[in-house]
Amino acid sequence: MPKNLKRRMLLTYLGFPFYDVATLPLSRREGLDEFNPVKIDRISPDDAKSIREGGTMATLRGIEFYNFGAFFSRDYRENDYLWGRLHGAERMIDLVASTVGGSIPEARIRAAKRAVFLAVLEEEEITGRCHRGLIDQIRLEVGERMG
Repeated sequence: MPKNLKRRMLLTYLGFPFYDVATLPLSRREGLDEFNPVKIDRISPDDAKSIREGGTMATLRGIEFYNFGAFFSRDYRENDYLWGRLHGAERMIDLVASTVGGSIPEARIRAAKRAVFLAVLEEEEITGRCHRGLIDQIRLEVGERMG
């Protein structure tokens, strides 16, 4: 990293507390909060329930044997990898949909999730990274829960 950039980063880092001390009381007096609020959301199996209820306990196998289950079993690793992709995809759809304030009909969100789930399962079937029986079982659950 160039020396001038290092210096700028260091001064910005060290200077932030002084900036905060100077500006925060001013903004509080005006009834303002943070200048740039940060929104936080969670991506967790416990929040991804479109395919199967129960979150982590119902979907992930690696949590067995004191969280070393996937270390000992390829089937467990494949299971957790595939569920991780599905949970991540579902939560990303939820996060994007939440930014528009409920203007997307629930049926449309559900259809998008179903399409993404089936695309993930099809890709995994083609690449052969996961056991075919696992893919078929989850595909069946998607069909039962989402039509």
